[in-house]
Amino acid sequence: MDRYQIRVAGHLDQRRARFLGCEELRLLPDGDSLLIFAAVDQAALYGLMTRLRDAGLGLIAAERIHAAAESAEVRTSTTDQSKEHSDAAN
Repeated sequence: MDRYQIRVAGHLDQRRARFLGCEELRLLPDGDSLLIFAAVDQAALYGLMTRLRDAGLGLIAAERIHAAAESAEVRTSTTDQSKEHSDAAN
């Protein structure tokens, strides 16, 4: 299953993001929204694009998230949390 991050114009609310089938919603400081979406195949991705269009949302960018980038993000976050715990203990 591939994961995608899709940037759209404007801030969306959680309810609309769930309706679109997105796993995660990030509101960006510049007023845009970043949607994280898992697609079982290209048809699912195209379905999301159709729902975005039908909702009148402006698509800015769509990018596949590579598995290596995701695991590096998780490792960094885990390392940062471990460091915070060890610093707190000292």
